[in-house]
Amino acid sequence: MTKRISIITLFTIFLLMIATPVQAVYEELGGGKYYTLIDENNQVIHQTAMQVYTGDEYIAADNSKYRVVEIVGETVRCVYQGKEAMPAVNYDEQKQAWVVEGDAVQAGSGSKQKTIAIYHTHSDESYTPTDGKSSIDGQGGIYDVGNALTQKLTALGFKVDHNTNNHNPHDINAYNRSRKTAMTLLKTNPDVILDVHRDAVPASQYQTQVQGQNATKVKLVVGKSNPNQKATMEFAKQIKAVMDKKDPGLSNGIYIGKGDYNQDLNPHAMLIEVGSDTNNKEDAEKGVALFANTLPTVLGVSSGSADTSGQQSGPAAKPLTGSNRGIWTNILILVVVVAAAGIGFYYLNRGSVKK
Repeated sequence: MTKRISIITLFTIFLLMIATPVQAVYEELGGGKYYTLIDENNQVIHQTAMQVYTGDEYIAADNSKYRVVEIVGETVRCVYQGKEAMPAVNYDEQKQAWVVEGDAVQAGSGSKQKTIAIYHTHSDESYTPTDGKSSIDGQGGIYDVGNALTQKLTALGFKVDHNTNNHNPHDINAYNRSRKTAMTLLKTNPDVILDVHRDAVPASQYQTQVQGQNATKVKLVVGKSNPNQKATMEFAKQIKAVMDKKDPGLSNGIYIGKGDYNQDLNPHAMLIEVGSDTNNKEDAEKGVALFANTLPTVLGVSSGSADTSGQQSGPAAKPLTGSNRGIWTNILILVVVVAAAGIGFYYLNRGSVKK
């Protein structure tokens, strides 16, 4: 009997292993090291400290798309894939607003006011010029950047849930810890959930000027192992397209990397990199505030009035295919696993009774 129960236990664990979403493989090189992505002509196209894998893709600021084909030390060789098609964004004179033509996102949160959830998987991330060091255990300067984002979104009319849980240490399991936070945030059914980070590369990679003021660029990160990847990718492209129209110079492209970054939980879950540890935190705060300006347009609401109960000057919205699909898929998988384990237990015990 004990042997049969052990077999059932092992079988259940196996099913859970194959059903559990692949977590993000996100690690920084550390020690001041970082990857340099180059094209076929040995021209530098990007730099990042996050772990890079063969098969990863990068859409640069000018929408050129590259695929990683070889990694030698910290040098990453990429092949040009052509220009990535982006959503059309135009200024509507009648509505006096920027409009994502025919494809604005309406997440349908069920509440009158649009909600944005914010958290930080890497709670230690900081900005050396202003915080004194690049990593502060549980009290990183990244929280200040999250606060700046919260203040700007609130001013735009959004309801904001900024979670400041500590997910240290900064290791490969940080995403398993922050997943619990993300799932808690999802109980309020937010329209967007943002995991706010910073990179660790030379300051020049992110330093920029937007509308005459110093700021850092913002990079979007999409996970390839995310079952919502198609919807998440479309969401990222809409954000980038709006950034390019409203604030040229703000975008540092879209990185499509290995893992899921907890994006399987919601199609509008987005990881953003706001500057580098070598940039001033104040510039990162300005960059993330500019980034906030994209969300009213992407979500199809007027700036300063994210409350959808009143008259809207924003565009009519269309739902993005796949909303909440990730959550229900996970629930269904768990039901199947439990059922399979129960059936196996029943038949094994049935055999034992007959004997």
